[in-house]
Amino acid sequence: FVPMTQEQMDIHNDLGDNVAKLVNKWRRYGFLNETDRKRLILSLSQMRMVCDSSYILDQKTRFDTKIEEVMNILDEVFENSDEKVVIFSQWERMTRLVAQELNERNVKYEYLHGGIESKKRKDLLDNFQNDPESRVFLSTDAGGVGLNLQSASLMINLDIPWNPAILEQRIARIYRLGQERNVSIINLVSTGTIE
Repeated sequence: FVPMTQEQMDIHNDLGDNVAKLVNKWRRYGFLNETDRKRLILSLSQMRMVCDSSYILDQKTRFDTKIEEVMNILDEVFENSDEKVVIFSQWERMTRLVAQELNERNVKYEYLHGGIESKKRKDLLDNFQNDPESRVFLSTDAGGVGLNLQSASLMINLDIPWNPAILEQRIARIYRLGQERNVSIINLVSTGTIE
């Protein structure tokens, strides 16, 4: 469990107020028009996004605590072992923030997101599997089927997908046939939030 900044909590709670108003309207009338339905879905998604970082919403502010928590975990892992780590987030902007931090620390990593063409994905996997210096595989859920990341034994989920099948799919990337190490999964969850 990771606490949020006050700024994140304020945004989260404002969005939660919007959700509550729309849900009350839904209950009162028994339906929502298309505009309100879209507003409800967007507000719920934005509540989840701000649990990671305010940057995901506005691309200007950086109110977040999960990035710092991830870096603390990585520092500890790198200091005490040669483990490789897979980091997942549903949001490409969140993985971009992690990539910035890894660059500042001169940590070699592979970065997979929806903008990477299929042909280049194999190179990313090969680098991660075969280069001992490549310690982190950073990915959105755009990885698709068949991602084999069993050279890692630690996975950090920056956010938990609401679809449990996607979470299982993430875990299956490293916990699969041929895995020789114990696998650890760390799920970062913002305290007192929709997460």
